[in-house]
Amino acid sequence: MRTDGTAEQVDVVVVGAGQAGLAVSYYLQAFGVEHVVLERGRIGDSWRSARWDSFTLVTPNWMTRLPGYRMAPGAGGDFPPRGDVVAMLERLAGGLPVRERTEVTSVAAGARGYRVTTATGTIAARAVVVAGGGQRRPVIPRVAAGLPAAVVQSDASRYRSPEALPAGAVLVVGSGQSGAQIADELALAGREVLLATSRVPRVPRRYRGRDVHEWAVELGVYDQPADAVGDPAEFTEPHPMLSGAHGGHTVSYQQLARDGVRLLGRLAGAEAGKLRFGPDLPGNVQYADAGAVRFRRMVDDYVARTGIVAAEPDTDPAERPEPGLDRSPESLDIGAERIATVIWCTGFGPDTGWLHVPVLMPGGAPAHTRGVTAFPGLYVAGYPWLSNRGSGLLYGAAADAARVAQHVAAAGRSRPLTGTASNEIVTSGTAMEGADR
Repeated sequence: MRTDGTAEQVDVVVVGAGQAGLAVSYYLQAFGVEHVVLERGRIGDSWRSARWDSFTLVTPNWMTRLPGYRMAPGAGGDFPPRGDVVAMLERLAGGLPVRERTEVTSVAAGARGYRVTTATGTIAARAVVVAGGGQRRPVIPRVAAGLPAAVVQSDASRYRSPEALPAGAVLVVGSGQSGAQIADELALAGREVLLATSRVPRVPRRYRGRDVHEWAVELGVYDQPADAVGDPAEFTEPHPMLSGAHGGHTVSYQQLARDGVRLLGRLAGAEAGKLRFGPDLPGNVQYADAGAVRFRRMVDDYVARTGIVAAEPDTDPAERPEPGLDRSPESLDIGAERIATVIWCTGFGPDTGWLHVPVLMPGGAPAHTRGVTAFPGLYVAGYPWLSNRGSGLLYGAAADAARVAQHVAAAGRSRPLTGTASNEIVTSGTAMEGADR
């Protein structure tokens, strides 16, 4: 960075050194585009600081597709722990122009592109790729304000291990992948756990002799284009309950209950030391089970249609029925239940307050078409559903990054974009398709 008050000149700035930002950098370098990657912390920072100690990917090793990545021999079915993911990203960053501990505080339109302000200086850039901040801010519901001060509140990004929590019962709020896995880990560690459930589908870890993701890839589930989605609610539906821990296993409400987790409906209120829950536990259980039924039917139909060799239909022991899931209390006393900790597993939102270009949607995510915004020179990478269902996973990030880098390189070789040229780029991207919170 320059220290004389003048802006440093760099052709392209990539914001974020996670898998998406590093993959974009890899391809920009291959295309001969001058650029720099700015990271507020260290390479792969969210994998280091926002995952619990025993975290593993839910997707198997072979689904990790990043530039230059090669699986270790015999590791095809493993579920990489967070340390392996960090090491992989560090290897990918080798030779790339990454500046760690350089937080971007503002991106705004400049005289000939964009003005990128950091804590250590300013950069003038022709183009900016937003590859960070997509899922950085925990979404904490308002009900949290009604909890007693003595109750320790955390969220999925700050949870580390059962041993790190104070003595007493733990209420996990939200049963998506993070909430279900954390509740599972706490129960297996002997902690008293209550789980405020939510509307989340589930799938078996294995079915008919193959991992769920083997079937999903073969069926083209992750190749579903974003522009082919008819129901906008599909964009925000949580990933199915599943775990890669201990070699990978099915997570179900039934098995959680057998392991000692007390299942409740949605957390609806907290006041005067009392917790209120909705009557929706039976509906949440039914919704989860229906997801597994749909998945099995999809696989069965595919096997029958193609005639491929597959094992006979089967049911995971974790999916066995469990009595008592048709009802739950609608009110609990925090003190009587000895609830000492609440862990919010209620999702994450964009952290893009530094992006001062009128491109943000109401939720804070940049509006784009397959990673290209309506503003010439401003791009997005690494966001869920960037181009298809697999975009938010290590499975799909590289293909999106390659396409975005192509746009950046092509724009740099052409004349400055006008509004008409920008519209052409937004609507004419060509797919190059060849995770996990």
